[in-house]
Parts: sequence; structure tokens; C-alpha cells
Amino acid sequence: MKHVLMEEIALSEDGKIVKVLSTPSFKLIGLGFKKGQSLDKHSTSSKAILIVQSGNVDFFINSEKYNLQSGSFFEIPENVEHEVKANIDSYLYLIK
Repeated sequence: MKHVLMEEIALSEDGKIVKVLSTPSFKLIGLGFKKGQSLDKHSTSSKAILIVQSGNVDFFINSEKYNLQSGSFFEIPENVEHEVKANIDSYLYLIK
């Protein structure tokens, strides 16, 4: 079945948008950020891959900052605090 992230998630001035799109074998999470919105520092109990579908974000992990643009992805290890801040309106996928 075909899905388009920008149709599944409508950006909001009120805050980031998070929507779980999953199957029994994996979890796909769609994230939407308006410019300046962020996902506060947190950690995950399982490895994950963060993919920037469109936009530009700064990804912070282990006291380092990585700029991720459309087409970029980052392998997030388990139990390591990280956070995301959108530099422009952005859509991301998180695969667990």
C-alpha cells in the first residue's frame, strides 16, 4: 500500500507532529517539524534509523551536532541521549 508522509502528517505551528505507521515486523514513525521546533533530549531502548525525507535538521548526540538534510540518515544507538531541532520545515522517518 502506497503512503506519502506529507499527506499523513500535517505540520502545525502548535508543535511537532509524531505519527506511528507500523506493521507487526517493524515500527515506522513519521515526524513533522515546523522551522525552530524540536524533539527534546531523550533516548531509545532499541537501535533506530532517523531519515530526513525533506528539510534540514540539526541532530545532537554525544555532545556533537550533525546537520542532516534531505536524503541523510543517522543510525541511533540504544540508550544514548539525543535530540533534533528543525532549521526549516522538515519531515523525517524513524525506523525501529
